[in-house]
Amino acid sequence: MNKIYALGPQFSYSYNLAVRAYDAKCVYCVQNIHDVFTHVMQENDARGIVPIENMLTGSVRESLLALKKYSICIERSFDLHIEHVLASHNRTYTKIVSHGQPLAQCSEFIRTKKCEIVEASSTSAAMQMAASDPSVAAIGNVEATQYYNVPIVEQRISDRTHNITRFIEIRNNTRTCTNSGTKTSMIITPREDRAGLLFEILSVFEIKEINLTKIESMPTGNKMNDYIFYIDIDGALKETRVQDAINFLRTFVTVDVFGSYNIEEIN
Repeated sequence: MNKIYALGPQFSYSYNLAVRAYDAKCVYCVQNIHDVFTHVMQENDARGIVPIENMLTGSVRESLLALKKYSICIERSFDLHIEHVLASHNRTYTKIVSHGQPLAQCSEFIRTKKCEIVEASSTSAAMQMAASDPSVAAIGNVEATQYYNVPIVEQRISDRTHNITRFIEIRNNTRTCTNSGTKTSMIITPREDRAGLLFEILSVFEIKEINLTKIESMPTGNKMNDYIFYIDIDGALKETRVQDAINFLRTFVTVDVFGSYNIEEIN
């Protein structure tokens, strides 16, 4: 069985998803998203699970930038229902600790508290802090509170009751990426900055009647006003219209395609 790398420690949301989708014996925890990509690149048969987007706070920028940096394929995707709780050994806690994404997803709740806000590397790392420090309240999931034996003091603290995070399963692209599925993801890098370029890119998809479900610009970090575009589309690489669109785009921009895949819902 392939090794599956996920953002840990144990009982982070990434870890919980990985052990539900695979044999728990195959799941290995790492400290950050960059480490997931690094292991996947170094080990031909390894897979990784990383968050890509939350419906409340948007894209996980670290994952998007890693897609550009590393040569990987997306094998499949998971939509996981997220339910945050607050846990502490002391109801008079003075610090609220969690990963940056949950902190943002619970911003309305946090604003009602007069506490110091501390960002941790993951929700499970935050729960570890709460387990040993009664001044800390951690935002995380129920499984983590049970594992680290930290009492829940507040439940359902997300800004919205319906809260979904999308995760992707990645592998290195030493083999051909999958060409079938309901979604295809890519990053487009312009070769020049000129008026109307984005319109031309979008027009290619419109002409081929391809629905864009996501487009997001990200700075390249090379110079001001220099951007790349992350794009999700409805359609598979095996479809002629999708191949034609990509081939035409490559006549005037650089296109990195991560493959086609399906999305599975995990409650």
